[in-house]
Amino acid sequence: MSFSQRIAAYDQKLTPAERRVMEYLALNRETALLASAADMARQIGTSDATIIRTARKLGFSGLEELRRGLAGDLRRDLTLTERFENDLRETGGGVSNAVTQTVETLLATLDAMLGIPSDDLERAVEILALAQRVHIFGIGPSGHLASYFAAQMTRLGGEARPLRQTGLQLADDLIGVREGDSVLALAYDRPYREITALIDHALVLEVPVILVTSPGPILPDYRADIVLRVARGRADGFGLHAGTLALLEALLTAFASIHPDKARETLDALNVARKAVSGDGLGLKI
Repeated sequence: MSFSQRIAAYDQKLTPAERRVMEYLALNRETALLASAADMARQIGTSDATIIRTARKLGFSGLEELRRGLAGDLRRDLTLTERFENDLRETGGGVSNAVTQTVETLLATLDAMLGIPSDDLERAVEILALAQRVHIFGIGPSGHLASYFAAQMTRLGGEARPLRQTGLQLADDLIGVREGDSVLALAYDRPYREITALIDHALVLEVPVILVTSPGPILPDYRADIVLRVARGRADGFGLHAGTLALLEALLTAFASIHPDKARETLDALNVARKAVSGDGLGLKI
């Protein structure tokens, strides 16, 4: 397994110092190739023994083997095209094989979701239910999921809006987040400016943040109140979002179960509005 694969697959508990070491290695692979254990320890604020212990926890015999793993990652940082090609090779060719491979991957993802701690799920739904308004953050393909979740939550009686802007335009979204709200963020891989700025803003306002992310010890931000992990396909494959969608729909169902009368009232109002728009002829259903 490559360094990145070991990081993604690691599911054991870490000490705070070991987590800092893993985060440093993931974000500073070029530097770690040349630095000694003592040099890294000084930069991270830990001991060289912790560096070696963390390397061994990842399955490397020591620092030299860890460096070889890092070098392999640098030679083989997968592009989207390469991930897509990996998936095609796995299928062995043919439409039927492609469908079977994808379905099997998604079934494994859904099965793993049953392992999400129930306490985390209950607390996440409580945060959503108590919020005056829920802000759903997602960029790229995740932005479409954010819009879908916001639309469905609104249908169920909640106040929700998607946050899909990047760069300076995100500032216009951030000023709409206020005290009493909550944030549901769809963010993966390494830290980036938008997710950091969002959680910075949420912390100032004491707005709780639910982070939906992929498995592994490296998070886009460690300051979220609740972290819900769901796989997005194979580690070296193209990103799949059905698992994330399933988790979001589970949260919506649980959200509606807390205030069923409000959900019914809003859905009834939606049907009245639909009838006003379409008349009786279309027979629209929820």
